[in-house]
Amino acid sequence: MCPPHSTLTRLSVVLENRPSDTVQTIRQGVEYIAVAKPTIMFVEDDPEILETGADALRAAGFRVIEATDGQRALQEAISRKLDLIIMDVSMPQVGGVEACHCLKAMPKTQKVPVVLTAAKKDPAAKKLGERMHGSVRVLRKPFTGEDLVSVARSVVKPKSLLL
Repeated sequence: MCPPHSTLTRLSVVLENRPSDTVQTIRQGVEYIAVAKPTIMFVEDDPEILETGADALRAAGFRVIEATDGQRALQEAISRKLDLIIMDVSMPQVGGVEACHCLKAMPKTQKVPVVLTAAKKDPAAKKLGERMHGSVRVLRKPFTGEDLVSVARSVVKPKSLLL
């Protein structure tokens, strides 16, 4: 099934130092390219951080699923195809570290990269380090929307489908 026209973009190729016949062949052979928005689940129990972070990610071109605790995050992760999960360490019910362990234990979600977020003075985050608990990165709070987008872009690469 083809994506809706709004997701189609006319292919624009800029190839420096390439023969003009190569550029012409590319233009003739590929008429459209569909760019699928990467899907990120942002899990945060602070409503203000959740809203501003999700807004920043959406503005940067990501599709964002929001969750306010680890239990909800696990339910969403099982039912969706995600490209990245950004999750707070300290949350009610199921915390980020425990949720990360569960995600890495399930075949459907074990390959989804997880970025944990943690306040600098959070007791639950004291021993967190890079690549701990199955995460690919730890982002320290407070962070800006730009920080969040930068981390997301460094982990998730755009997906393209040639039509």
